[in-house]
Amino acid sequence: MRLRRPVPYEELDHTADAGVIVHGRSKEEALARLVLAYADLVTGGAPVATGADRVVEVAPGDLAAVAVDVLRELLFRLETERWVPESCEVVHFDPERGARLVIGSAPYDPVAHADGLVLKAVTLHAARFEPEGSGWVAAIVFDV
Repeated sequence: MRLRRPVPYEELDHTADAGVIVHGRSKEEALARLVLAYADLVTGGAPVATGADRVVEVAPGDLAAVAVDVLRELLFRLETERWVPESCEVVHFDPERGARLVIGSAPYDPVAHADGLVLKAVTLHAARFEPEGSGWVAAIVFDV
């Protein structure tokens, strides 16, 4: 299932940092929501054009670490290739295989996205990715 922006998320109140909490019916949906919440933060919620699909893969690890690694890769790609996620499909996401995502990319526009945050890093500090009730919850903190 491919999710598109915007997605619901909560902003974490964290001193000198930014953070988000997302919920999903599955761990894959929660990861896709994290990716798209990250895109909202860096674009200031401004719309983006639909672009090419790009594959993002990260190594195995516990779910919170894999989610952090996905977001670190997206931050790297923003800095080096100047694109942001517009949509996200999680192909697989588990501790044994890591994650593989197909991201609908859009060009980052510094003028149109001027209200976005300048994120410096994705931290493992306070990261969580776990079952909650009948679904999943994930929380990530970014250095700004």
